[in-house]
Amino acid sequence: MLKNTEAIKKEIYPLIAKSIGSRISAYKKYIGDFISVRQEDLYDTAPCRRIFFTNEDKDRFFKTINVDPNQVIKGLQHTYYASQANFNPAAAKDETTVAMLCVIRFFLQNKTKYKNELSMALVNYAFSGKMYPSIHYGFFKVVQPIEYRYVMDYVVNEMLTNKFELKAQGNVIGAIRSMSETWVETYEKRFKEFDDEDCVYLIQQLHGRIKSFMKNIASLYYKAYENKDQYINYSSDDFSEENFRLANSDITLAETFINKAMNKVINEGINYKYCQMASSSLVHTDEIKAIIEWIVKNDTRALDQVKELISLLVFNYMANSKDKNVRNVEFIVYSATPKPNSKDKNYLRQKEIVEGWLDNGSSRYRRRKTSINTKNMYIRAVTMYFTLITHYANL
Repeated sequence: MLKNTEAIKKEIYPLIAKSIGSRISAYKKYIGDFISVRQEDLYDTAPCRRIFFTNEDKDRFFKTINVDPNQVIKGLQHTYYASQANFNPAAAKDETTVAMLCVIRFFLQNKTKYKNELSMALVNYAFSGKMYPSIHYGFFKVVQPIEYRYVMDYVVNEMLTNKFELKAQGNVIGAIRSMSETWVETYEKRFKEFDDEDCVYLIQQLHGRIKSFMKNIASLYYKAYENKDQYINYSSDDFSEENFRLANSDITLAETFINKAMNKVINEGINYKYCQMASSSLVHTDEIKAIIEWIVKNDTRALDQVKELISLLVFNYMANSKDKNVRNVEFIVYSATPKPNSKDKNYLRQKEIVEGWLDNGSSRYRRRKTSINTKNMYIRAVTMYFTLITHYANL
């Protein structure tokens, strides 16, 4: 066995500790932005999407703490494991992972003063490239949960118990933060000693905890996926407004409707005719066109939110109609009719998606939304556009 070393503690940690103490405000802003751009997925009730950590994120992290990553790389060359090509965990050789571990140590050693910053650092570390994103990718190579959201929702709602962190905490960030805080408390002594073997152990332990978390959910997801035609996500055995199930044949038909609509969105661009049809005296055609262009341009994750909205339109209609056919004009009438007093979680989610787009993509809407009637007309216009897309794509 190779002799242990203290390269991280003696060469890398002092660089970071010296710098970060004067960079607290910049670090808090960095973490705020880090969470903000991922908030939809971090606060999701299920790990549906991989949460990416890019080279830009890495560069901003090192710029924020004012440390040259090459200095960290140089220090890592002096660890006992540097010469081992296939060393496990590989993350122990990653400069970002090790630097973030050092940031956690700094805040932990000053935890009375930096309690909130420690919590932020744990989130940053847990969702960095070698942790959550790579683990999620490893478990969901075959079928991404976002492709079958209703299956993952079924897992969370029907198969998980409160012994699962995800169920107990209510969202992804809560679950990962909770296990990260337990990890720090359990191994605080290792952080204090912090020789290179301690660092390797710490990296391996959190990686293992997140891996177990993901493995447990993935195993249930694939089990449910094998039987996906037996249910739709809105987990219930009844056909009430709030909860519904669809027959196997209806699910297959719904997926066909959705896929045709998405192909039209992706391949044909903005349809001016549909913008005209969705317009009103309060929301003009060119304004709708600009809003739809913003939505399609800014829904960057392969149009996942657009697909979610279309899926909700289709599934809601099929669950509440006799004909279950989006080719019929009744689909347009039903989908575009406001439901102001509805408590249906699926309809509320539709509205949430559209309002989110409007708040972020239309300054004119933000100025005018204090009028309830005007606000509703904007929501109707966007909903109508995607209803028309779905209807005509399937004719």
